[in-house]
Amino acid sequence: MSEQAKLDLAKSPLSRRAVLCGVAVISFGFIPEAAIAAGGVTQTKDKKIRVDLKVNKNLAKVGGVVTIDLSDGSSIALVRTAKAVTGFTALNLSCTHQGITVQQNGNAWLCPAHGSQYALNGKLINGPARSALMKYPVKATSSAVIIG
Repeated sequence: MSEQAKLDLAKSPLSRRAVLCGVAVISFGFIPEAAIAAGGVTQTKDKKIRVDLKVNKNLAKVGGVVTIDLSDGSSIALVRTAKAVTGFTALNLSCTHQGITVQQNGNAWLCPAHGSQYALNGKLINGPARSALMKYPVKATSSAVIIG
């Protein structure tokens, strides 16, 4: 590395720690992938939603997200929150402030109407909403996740 490059790096607003953390995040795959529409979604006899994991490769790693649009106009996100077989969270994507559908923004959900922000797992970060996104019960196996 040239002396000028070293000087430029030293003047950079990024600290060595920030750079190392960024490399670790990329290396370990903790950057969430953008939500995509789920495939392989069926309804069980008892009206629950079954998501085939083999079809939804986005859910193979932590931070993966798929969305499911329901017939009533609402949407659900299925988020991989841990490596364990049971490491999934299903969220209603309606903002708890006024019901507007939140959108993924990196590793968070953001309400486009009033700016409420939620963590990828649905926990409230900033209002005006006063509560977390609603969660649905999930049961998971190595091949499918059942929501409801």
